Amino acid sequence: MTDCLVEGAFASGPAPSLMGLMVSGTLLTSLYLAGNGSIIVPAVVTILLGSAMVPILPAQFVTAAYTVVFIGIAAALFSAWNRFTQPTGFQ
Repeated sequence: MTDCLVEGAFASGPAPSLMGLMVSGTLLTSLYLAGNGSIIVPAVVTILLGSAMVPILPAQFVTAAYTVVFIGIAAALFSAWNRFTQPTGFQ
């Protein structure tokens, strides 16, 4: 029964984009949980992994790697803005 349901989606194995999404999602979620809900560590890892992917990926995927770097920078800036503008002061 399940062969009929997933035959088209996984005919030649899992798609590389799906596997990348699962691996990176698991990595970033585990870093978020290990940091007690802080997005600082996942943001830094996102920036580092995105910048490491730029020379490795084919030319058509380099824009996606720069997008990952931009998302990491945006998350880091948001985290710094939240940390230093809280009414409780520095933590």
